[in-house]
Amino acid sequence: MIDTIPDKLTISDSLLLRFSPFQVVPNDSAGFFFKPDASTLPMSSSVVDAAYAGIPRPFPQLESSIFFLFFVFCFLLFSLFYRSERKTLFANFKNLVGFRERTASVYKEQVTIREIWGELFLLLQTVLVFTMIFFVYFRNRGIAEMSQPNRWLLFLGIFLLLTVFIFFRYLVYYFLGIVFFPAKIKGWLEKYLQIVELMGILCFFPAFFYIFFPEVASIAFILLFVVFFISRIGVMIAVLSIFGKNKIGFLYFIVYLCGIEILPYFLLLTGLVSLITVVGNIGL
Repeated sequence: MIDTIPDKLTISDSLLLRFSPFQVVPNDSAGFFFKPDASTLPMSSSVVDAAYAGIPRPFPQLESSIFFLFFVFCFLLFSLFYRSERKTLFANFKNLVGFRERTASVYKEQVTIREIWGELFLLLQTVLVFTMIFFVYFRNRGIAEMSQPNRWLLFLGIFLLLTVFIFFRYLVYYFLGIVFFPAKIKGWLEKYLQIVELMGILCFFPAFFYIFFPEVASIAFILLFVVFFISRIGVMIAVLSIFGKNKIGFLYFIVYLCGIEILPYFLLLTGLVSLITVVGNIGL
């Protein structure tokens, strides 16, 4: 196709644009050159910074990549476990939500090695997810200034601390069951482990958004808190049912809540803060 539009304005075109009653393009005072439009000029850096302030990355790229691999790894393993043991998984969580005992059909089934590994994986997934949540939560409280080896040492310390915390609570429930509720100890320990596993499943995607999407971190944190609060309510209801069936006074139940269900979490937060202080003082 022949190009009939010239690349440059001729003298006649300039005169036409100058004396035309319809000004298509703004001209300067002489009428031979175009007048720059202020709205099309690039904005200064100060204006750009004030209007379009970006959100910095929450932590270095290496840690972000490794955390992402953790989520992918957990998602793949959970998919394999769900594919083979979804019936048992749904039955356990259905009984947990309904505050009922384990169904006879599921109870009489032989426990397989795959199911044992699956239960162990769900527990470790919960610990890993909450380790990453605590790590990101405390990143602006001394973690960002730490060296890279110190940050990984802190991550390992949080993981071990949460593991010990869950195991310690399991032992506390076990000894309390032996002393006070010998007939209910097995069912309650199973429910406790199922609550921990369910927390890891429900917190998986909120934790992912909390870590990798700072724009919605506040909403994801609220969802995480709601899941944790509901899980604690479920524990209290289950324990209250045990106290009621064994005709133990309500005052003892209040003492139990303060000493076993509430105080350990304050100790856990204190331990996390102390761990950050100790690791931060280690020179690596």
